[in-house]
Amino acid sequence: MLFLKKEILISLLGGFVLGKAGETIFGSETAKKVYTKAATGAFIAKDSIMDSVEKIQAEAMDIAAEARIEADNYQAKKDGTFDMFEGFEEESSDLDESVVEA
Repeated sequence: MLFLKKEILISLLGGFVLGKAGETIFGSETAKKVYTKAATGAFIAKDSIMDSVEKIQAEAMDIAAEARIEADNYQAKKDGTFDMFEGFEEESSDLDESVVEA
């Protein structure tokens, strides 16, 4: 029983010493500067990765849209209802009436 009390006392004392040493080490100005630099690097890396992800997503959406159009065209050809100009509207000409009459 006495051995158990010594072990607990040593553990508590060791924890206190390590806690104080950690507070001193991690609370110093130099350590704070190191942590700040590390966090800054992490934020920069995150921003760079997110930019790349956004570009990849945009490209993937373009590819998916083109694939959908091709799939619809394939199905229309298969069904015999394919119209090459489907989806395009005729542009109205804004010619002056006097030019048209002449």
